[in-house]
Parts: sequence; structure tokens; C-alpha cells
Amino acid sequence: MLDKLYAKKIKVTLEGSRELVVNYKTKVDEIIEQAEYPSKISEIMAVRVNNEVRTLDYEIVTDTKLEHVTYNSNDGYRIYNRTLRFILYMALCKLYPKYKVEYSNNMNNDSYFICKEAFTEEMANNIREEMQNIIDRNSQIVRRAVPSEEAKIIYETMQNKDYINMMGSELKSYVTLFFCETVANHMSGVLAPRTGFIKGFDIKPYRKGFVLVAPNRDNINVMPKEITKNKLYDIYEEFEEYNTKINVESVRQLNDKVINKDIGTIIRTSEILHEKQILKLTQKIEEKEEIKMLLIAGPSSSGKTTFAQKLGDNLKLIGYNPIIISMDNYYRERKENYNKETGEYDYESVNSLDIELFNDHMKKLTSGESVNIPRYDFGKGSKSYSDKKLKLEKKDIMLVEGIHALNDEMTKQVEAKYKFKIYMAPITTLNLDSYTKVSSTDTRMLRRIVRDYATRSVKVEETLEMWEKIRKGEEKNIYPFTDSADYIFNSSLIYEMGVIRTFAEPLLLQVKNTSKYFSEARRLYEFLSNFLPVETKEIPINSLLREFIGDGSFSR
Repeated sequence: MLDKLYAKKIKVTLEGSRELVVNYKTKVDEIIEQAEYPSKISEIMAVRVNNEVRTLDYEIVTDTKLEHVTYNSNDGYRIYNRTLRFILYMALCKLYPKYKVEYSNNMNNDSYFICKEAFTEEMANNIREEMQNIIDRNSQIVRRAVPSEEAKIIYETMQNKDYINMMGSELKSYVTLFFCETVANHMSGVLAPRTGFIKGFDIKPYRKGFVLVAPNRDNINVMPKEITKNKLYDIYEEFEEYNTKINVESVRQLNDKVINKDIGTIIRTSEILHEKQILKLTQKIEEKEEIKMLLIAGPSSSGKTTFAQKLGDNLKLIGYNPIIISMDNYYRERKENYNKETGEYDYESVNSLDIELFNDHMKKLTSGESVNIPRYDFGKGSKSYSDKKLKLEKKDIMLVEGIHALNDEMTKQVEAKYKFKIYMAPITTLNLDSYTKVSSTDTRMLRRIVRDYATRSVKVEETLEMWEKIRKGEEKNIYPFTDSADYIFNSSLIYEMGVIRTFAEPLLLQVKNTSKYFSEARRLYEFLSNFLPVETKEIPINSLLREFIGDGSFSR
């Protein structure tokens, strides 16, 4: 019977609507060679098969729409960096098999590793040379699902129990491992098919370890000249110490808390940590009596709305009268924000705001004058004014919230002594495995998917479509100014993905495989499957997480 199946012909639709007819179970790389793609096969990191990311050795079994994934795409850049970390692991296994490193975070597209012992320039040179040797050999990387018992034996043989300890593979029948030369490791996601796909990298000693530097996303031939110093590294290290104290450094350990019914303790300590951060910030503000405006910036879904209200409550306790002002009310008229090149309205650029008007109002308010604060109507695309004027009294303090709040252009007419800048972001510090961190960007995206659907009935595809534009705006308008912040607030909650999973999974399942966002929805769904569900009953009503899941005491 199966002989008919293996004789089946498959229609493959390529980019540009070209079609090929191939045999059942033909591999993707063979199809690419047969099709004579305009891109060289060495530039194709993976493919989308019917909108799902697959490796180049994937076998086609049904009529297929085939798209290639190149380096400078979202998926391609993730694959490049993931493969680069795998090659680093290979080099460490050979040169320093007992040397302990921990993948801490991804910053400015570079991977920061913390080392348990001193890391030297000599070690950097040795690792760099060995990684280049591995790349030059262009060795094949094979993905294979193995029984969990076999995975344990493999890791014990390699004297590396990190994955077993982190992932809790005893809960899984099979474990996906990548094999290359004499090394195997789990990496969450797809890797390039061969080591030679890596074209550029660097290793540089930094802080408590080293940074694995990747090329510029827009140009694989351009390497960063230096490591950008960033205050966020301090926050990562601070919260990793907190994770160590409560013994939750990995998703496996978090899941153990759920299994052992101790997740309530983790929820309470996480919320206390938020309150502690806000208390520390409030004390800093109190020490600087001349402050009249708190400038609050952060990327999308970092929790700015709830944070501003919680901070306001704390400021009331020490005698301040907080006045919340949104920069969104200072958008220029919609017709002035029309981008002729894209044919869309641009609300991400700092120039979409009436900078002159905002500066004038802030200068007048900090100088004791009265102003009429505008209100922007997004439906009409225009500002309106009420007769009520605002004037700052002695204990009044403005909480100014907006994505451009850290940009000095917005407040260049206001004296520095009156300003205090706050940057907030969910800085996640949990490990999925020894070379994969829970992504802060994915955390924010899932928060937004859940909130957009609940508050605006926005479908997942619509949120994902907006997300790419939002991310580009953040890279241009927010991240360059983070080091100017006087205080950084980490809005992540170590337990939150277990909660978000319950809300997000049904929404992600609504994305059909005919959608161009199917691959991203599937990736997020598989990411959430790493977390055991966490009930909401023990989450306080004033938790920042309530801004996204609802039933909170603050406005959303």
C-alpha cells in the first residue's frame, strides 16, 4: 500500500509563484538546488514550509508553499545567533570542558555569558580560534529527537548535566538534540544546517565573563567596533542573584514550584520585589526635593500604565500630589504624521510629537505658570483643549509617561534639576537551557497579545503585524537612551509566563497555517509549552501583571 504513497508527486510553490514538481519526501535543500534560487544556499538559514520554519533537511510530504529564511530576517537572525552559541559550546567542550559559563542575557544583539571563574584575554583568543576552526570545517549539524533516557546518557558522557537539571527531561518522552562532530546539546529552536553558515563573530572579555558578538543584523559583513556599555547589565546581575536566593534560576525549577504547590511563595516574593523596587525609587525621589517631573519611558507592554499609578500611590504616602501626564496627548495632527513612503501614519517617531508645544508646556509648569494640557483623540486624529488649566503647587509632581520620555529633545527647555528619568522593561533572567534565556521581547509580545485581545478585541495576527513596526521604533527611539536613566525598574515577574500561558495559548491556536504569522504563533506556542500553568487566584489585584490579564485595581 505504501508504494503508492512513495510514488506520489508533490507540488512546490516557490517565491515569485514559480512551481516545481518533486518526489514525495524530497529534502528542502535538494529543492533549493534544483530551483536555482537567486540567493545562494549558504545564505539561506532555514525555510518556511507552509508558513512554518523548518530546517533545510526537512522532507516535503504534501503540496507546499516554500519561502527561504535569510540572515537578516527575524527568524534568520535568531537562527544565526543560536547557531553561534552552539559553536561556542562546541569550542568550550574541547578547550575547557569543566569551565562553568552561564548564558546571562542578550543585549544589543550580543550574548553575555557570566563565568564562575576569571575569564582572560588568552582564553578569548583560544576560543575564538577554535570556533573559527569549527566554522571552517563546515561540519553538518543534525537535529534528532532521542529518548529522554538516551539524552541523560549523552549528557553524563559529556560530563554536562545542565540540560537535565534545567529542563526536567524526566517529564518528556523525547528530547530534541543537535549533533555536530563529537558534541550534542539541546538548543531551543532551529539551527543552521552547517557550521560554515556563520560568517562573522567575536569573543570579548566583559564584566564578570565575556560577550559573544554577532554581526550587524542588516549587514552580515559588519561587526560592531566595541561593546556598548549598558546599565541594564547591572539589573540582570542583580536579579540573577535574586533567582539564586529563591532557587529558581531555570524554567525547570519554576515548574518544580508549581508541582510542589509552592508557587504561591514565588508569586508573593516576586510581588514584594516589585514593591521593594518602587520603595527604593520613592526614597530616591524624596532625597531630591527639587524634582518636579518624573519622565517614565519603556518599550511596549513593559507595564508603564500600572507602574505610574503604583508609583503615584507611593508618592502620596510621603506627601506628594502626583499628576500623570501622557505624552500621547502631544501628538501632532494626524495629517502631519502621514508617511508618504510607506503610505501609513507614523506614531513611533519622536517627530510625530509636537516637541515645541510639549517643551513650552513643561517649561511653564516647572516655572510656576499655568497651561492647558491637550487631549489627543485617536479617533479624530487631533488635539482638543478644556478650559481647566494646570498649575503645579508646592507638593505637586508630574509623572510624564511616553516612549520618548528619555529623549532630551522632549524636555530640552526644562532645567535638569527638575527632571528624574525612569526606564522600565521586563528583564527576564530565567534559563530555558544552559544556552537559551527566556526572551524579554517574547515576554512583552505575549503580554500585548493577551491585553490587545481582551481590551480591544485585536486578533493575534494584527498584534504580530504591528509588533515588527513597534520593535523598529523601539530600537530607534527608546534603547539608545536607556543609559541616561536615573533609575531602571525591572517589570518582569518570574512566575508570569505560567500565567500568560493560560490566556495566550487559545489565542495562538486561532492562527491558521494559511497565515503568514503561523510560524511566529507556533514558535510562541511551543515556547509557552515549557511552562506549567499557574493559577491567578494568588496574584494580588494591584499586581503589574493584572494590566495584561485583567481583574486588577488599576486602569488598563
